[in-house]
Amino acid sequence: MFKRLFGQGKESGKSGEAAFGDVCMPEVDEPQDIEDVFKNARAVASGVGLPIGRSGRHVIVVTPGRLLMFQPCPPEGTMAQGQVEPIERMIPSKVKRKIAAIAYTELNALRKDISKTIPFFGILIGFAYIGHAVWVFEGHKSALAAGCRDADVLIVDGAMIPHLQTDWAEVAASVMKRPEIYAHDRATYSLRKVT
Repeated sequence: MFKRLFGQGKESGKSGEAAFGDVCMPEVDEPQDIEDVFKNARAVASGVGLPIGRSGRHVIVVTPGRLLMFQPCPPEGTMAQGQVEPIERMIPSKVKRKIAAIAYTELNALRKDISKTIPFFGILIGFAYIGHAVWVFEGHKSALAAGCRDADVLIVDGAMIPHLQTDWAEVAASVMKRPEIYAHDRATYSLRKVT
């Protein structure tokens, strides 16, 4: 069902797509104020402190250069109920949640086609659309704790797991509010709970 609603999630090898074998840990800047970078990302993902000229809900992508990319959601009330219902079943909007995601965030790939680079990006847009705060980053060891801090939910692209530090789940869980961690399988376009 999610394939139909939010994109295929399969790699066809076309330019701009990050196939499983192409995914890697991008080179990242390692600023001393990494906690501030993610504090800002969480705030703007929640709709607080949006820059002048920005309104509505966004998924925030923290780039490897530690800039914030604003990916706007459709305007409130414009998504079909048939698209909203499955998102509500996954993480209902009654209680607003903070959702972090780890995915391949190489800038050129994102600019070419963000939904193929991050196969579950449509789901993230859906979560932000219904009111959750959503931010995405690459999971580099220099930013793992800062990027997961205060999150209620973490969704990790399964293709990125081999490139994360071996204790990534423990590090993430140690700074999350209520650790709920899922891995996205690109082959089946499904989420599985990480224990």
